[in-house]
Amino acid sequence: MKQRIITGLLITSVVLPTFLYGGWPFNIVVFLFIASGLYEAYAIRKDQWPLWIYLGMILLVIFYSQANLETLFVAFILLLMGLYLMTVLFEWFTPQDVNYIFTMSVLLTTAMRAVLLTVSYGRIELVYLLVVTYLTDSGAYFAGYFFGKHKLNERISPKKTVEGAIGGWLVAFVLGSVYAYFLIDKLPLNFMILSSALLPLVSQLGDLAFSAIKRSIGIKDFGTIFPAHGGVLDRIDSLLFSLMTFYVMITLLIQ
Repeated sequence: MKQRIITGLLITSVVLPTFLYGGWPFNIVVFLFIASGLYEAYAIRKDQWPLWIYLGMILLVIFYSQANLETLFVAFILLLMGLYLMTVLFEWFTPQDVNYIFTMSVLLTTAMRAVLLTVSYGRIELVYLLVVTYLTDSGAYFAGYFFGKHKLNERISPKKTVEGAIGGWLVAFVLGSVYAYFLIDKLPLNFMILSSALLPLVSQLGDLAFSAIKRSIGIKDFGTIFPAHGGVLDRIDSLLFSLMTFYVMITLLIQ
């Protein structure tokens, strides 16, 4: 637990100031997280895949994150067709690889678009997503550690408990709503309260979803860069789902 807390504080001390400051430090941190996450996704198959697949994934996510919605839809169709063409051309590229690359591309592209959309309202709003997501994670960890008795989903994540999930939701909902009440004025308060209720649930879904992905490919963590936390994808799995959900909520309810 001690190592987990220390690592979490170190990550926060680097990420939070850059998100609040903005400019080139913010852009560099976001790019490094995306590039590192994509490399971890690529590294699972690096013995079978050439390096140009990783480089192509970076270019795709950068381009897709900037494209308008109509172009993006066409681009995803072309990506899917191109990936299946690769299964015909290359024996080492399988339909499972298509599913894996397409899923990771959609997840990280949508996350990038969500970052850009949220930061257009303000950096405090973007930090709110970090706060709610990682309060959920921390609240679930400590509630599960001290009170956990009933397994949440032993097939996917044996250590997670129902008590932990409830504790994580409660902590994030209350403190997220308080954060929104005092610090956010560019988005309606009822929208932010709804967000504070929904995002803790979605972030836990993201955690479980990535646990399912890791189990399906036979790994414990995507990386080891963060002691006691794993790799970049292990650290941002919940955040990816929070970002995607916030993007959908703003698009449907605000814009």
